[in-house]
Amino acid sequence: MSAPGDGVTRWTPLAAMLILAANDHWGKAAAPGWFTGKLSDFAGLLFFPLLLQAIWELGCAATGRYHGPDRRVLLVAAISTGVVFSAINLFDEAGALYRWGLGTLQWPLRSIWAMQPTSLLPAGLTVDPTDLVALPILVVAVAIGWRR
Repeated sequence: MSAPGDGVTRWTPLAAMLILAANDHWGKAAAPGWFTGKLSDFAGLLFFPLLLQAIWELGCAATGRYHGPDRRVLLVAAISTGVVFSAINLFDEAGALYRWGLGTLQWPLRSIWAMQPTSLLPAGLTVDPTDLVALPILVVAVAIGWRR
């Protein structure tokens, strides 16, 4: 049986996470443009549903309710990821909520890095409806999760 949360420890999701982090922190600054923007979209959409499934599984394991990977959880995670990603790229209100939510999550790390409290700021976001071209990668995320 698979261990709880091990769906994100396979090489494809790990590579996607590393690509996303490296691209968002260095790639976009070094070579801004269409390719680096889409690269993050594809990597994030591949990784995020598996992360949500892993969080669910770890929560179930912590409460003694884990009985192996659940495909329904993975499907809900993939569909939810696609809906939220689409909303962020299509609706200003969803984009604003995302920016402030991510900014709030980043705030403690920014404060620790600065070694003093910093202001709460929204995260950056480039809204681009053409980002929706990355949505089919969710099928790959589901296929990876189902092979467990």
